[in-house]
Amino acid sequence: MTFPRTVLKLALSGTIAAGALLGAAAATAGTSWSIGVSLPGVVVSEPAPVYYEPAPVYSRPAPVYYQPAPPVRYQPPSYVAPAPVYYEPGPSWEERRAERREWRRREWERSEHYRHYREDRD
Repeated sequence: MTFPRTVLKLALSGTIAAGALLGAAAATAGTSWSIGVSLPGVVVSEPAPVYYEPAPVYSRPAPVYYQPAPPVRYQPPSYVAPAPVYYEPGPSWEERRAERREWRRREWERSEHYRHYREDRD
């Protein structure tokens, strides 16, 4: 029984391809890949990402030195009176009322109403 030449070529190329894929898989360290043939067509999945946890770092804490507090000597309590505070008295209500009256008079002279009033009187 002889096989057609195309079948032999396909079988030989498939064997070479499978050998190349398996040889490449053996060369990679810690990764995996697979080919799914249950679906129509060929599905090639990528390997899962690899996470390496860093090595723990141990260090000795820095030394801490606390200087002892100086001894407390007894001192009798002393009282110091606060400095006197003097307030300058503000203006009286009469002075404030006179200032407000003066301000109103100046504002009236600046206004247009005052100009019309002066023009009417002249």
